[in-house]
Amino acid sequence: MESWSLGKRWLVLGLAVALIYAVEPSPSPRLILFILLYLALDLTALLLHKTGYRDAIYGILIVYCSVCAVYVNPEFALLLPPSAYETARGIAPRIAVTVLLTIPLLFLEAPLSEVYAFIAAISLFDGIYIRHLLLRQVRQEDQLDKLRLDQEKLRKQLHGNREFIRASEYTFKLEERNRLSQEIHDGVGHSMTGALIQMEAAKRVLHTDPAGAEKLLQNAIGIAQESIEQIRQTLKNMKPPVEQLGIHRLRNTVEAFGSRSGLQTSVVHQGDLEKITPLFWKIIHDNVTEALTNTAKYGEATSVQVEVRVLGKWIQSVVTDNGRGQAKIVKGMGLLGMEERTAAVNGTVIADGTQGFKVTTLIPYTPSKE
Repeated sequence: MESWSLGKRWLVLGLAVALIYAVEPSPSPRLILFILLYLALDLTALLLHKTGYRDAIYGILIVYCSVCAVYVNPEFALLLPPSAYETARGIAPRIAVTVLLTIPLLFLEAPLSEVYAFIAAISLFDGIYIRHLLLRQVRQEDQLDKLRLDQEKLRKQLHGNREFIRASEYTFKLEERNRLSQEIHDGVGHSMTGALIQMEAAKRVLHTDPAGAEKLLQNAIGIAQESIEQIRQTLKNMKPPVEQLGIHRLRNTVEAFGSRSGLQTSVVHQGDLEKITPLFWKIIHDNVTEALTNTAKYGEATSVQVEVRVLGKWIQSVVTDNGRGQAKIVKGMGLLGMEERTAAVNGTVIADGTQGFKVTTLIPYTPSKE
């Protein structure tokens, strides 16, 4: 904006100089000195950053141009409108400046008065337009600052949530380790201590009371067997079910893919997931991963959905995106690999590119008889 205002004033100055040369083919050195002084004051105003100092320089320019128009050359009056409107901010000041700028019209002769009136009108319009642009720029900068602050706040909130999740996971692991340690200490530890005491007692009476020693050893064996069974049961309770591991691992894979690619992702499931064996989960996981990779590379999609359903005699896994699709599907290494993996368990893979791209994995299983 400042460079535009400076260029506008210098353009008017060029016009004034041209009019002076049209009247006086050989201007005096004194006139050139006054023009250079105007340029020096104008550049000084440009270099000042504080609005108060700049307005003071423009005030000096207005007085300077008025004096030069009266005592040096009337063409200096053409420089009054650009300088005057630089200090006018708001509707009332612009109206006052416009009224004051009509005074030189009473003293200027034609055609200089007509040129002056044209420059004053252009300066008024330009001042209004520039003020409008400045206000809009200020509003946009305020909005950008607000967006930056909101973005920074969200970033900090997201970072805090991640830290909280990590801390919660670590706390949960510590609590689980503590619970397991306490359970083994209270149960298995006490039982094994009792078994050890009975074995020590059996050792002492082995030669004097063989029957009593045998009974003590039998008790110790029973306690040890119970302890082993207790350990097995504790580990069994700790181990998550296969279906929970499978769907959780699949959901993590899909969500990680969405974070990397920027696509919207979702995972839904239906039916009894206990029917899906670890081998079936591995095939589903590998096929879904391959389908997601193809979506990111070629699909030009914005969202992708993964569905896992356990039907009557089939396990169905479907990956659907909203991309451009493909009327004629050419089987590449990825799709062929999916078919080979699925065929190993007598399953099949169906690819459809009519609406987006859809890859369906069907795996047969034998329903258990109730």
